[in-house]
Amino acid sequence: MKEETFKYDNHISMIEVKMEFEVTRLGERGQIVIPLIFRENLRLKKGEKFMVVEQDGTILLKRLEPPTRAEFEQLLKKTHEHARKNNLKKEDLNKARS
Repeated sequence: MKEETFKYDNHISMIEVKMEFEVTRLGERGQIVIPLIFRENLRLKKGEKFMVVEQDGTILLKRLEPPTRAEFEQLLKKTHEHARKNNLKKEDLNKARS
């Protein structure tokens, strides 16, 4: 693995950032291999899903992780509160789905 220091100008201040990098290539079917060292460091597993974002000519990958049970329960609680506050009924949900 190679390591270099890059200077990043964020138009406010100049920041030096150390980055580790590897070179990979795009395959016939549009696939890109994430180098083993990064997969190990991030504990990536086969089948994990990623959000792919293009920004200013750069491709960013963000691992999608399901919410924890506590996060899901909090979301469910907020949903129920919203439904109560707006007097929503089961019929409203069925109507919205159709």
